[in-house]
Amino acid sequence: MENAKLLFGLPIVLSCLSGVASAQSLPRYNVDNYCQEVADFSGGSAMIFNGCMEMEQEAYNSLQAVWPSTPRKSRDYCDEIARFSKGSYSILQGCLAMEMDAGSNPKTFDY
Repeated sequence: MENAKLLFGLPIVLSCLSGVASAQSLPRYNVDNYCQEVADFSGGSAMIFNGCMEMEQEAYNSLQAVWPSTPRKSRDYCDEIARFSKGSYSILQGCLAMEMDAGSNPKTFDY
C-alpha cells in the first residue's frame, strides 16, 4: 500500500520538476519562419535569410549561458517582446541586455 501511495505521487513530483527544468531552458521559437518573414520583407533574398539564421543561432548560443541566471521577471518580459516579433533570439538577447543595463543603472529625477 505504501508503494502505491509513492507511485501515485510520482507524477505530481515529476511535473513539478519538469516545470523547474523548463523555466531554466530557453523558449523555443520558430526561427525558420521568423527569418523567412524577414527575407520576404526584403524581397525574398537568400542572403538575408542566411544572415538572419546566423544571427539567430549566435544569439541562441549566447543566451544559453546566461538564461538560467537571468531574473525571471526579465526573462518573461523579454520573451513576450521576442514573441511579439514572431520569435527572435536576437530580439530576446537585445531586450535582456537593455533590461540588465537598466537594472544596474537606475535613474533618478532631479528638481
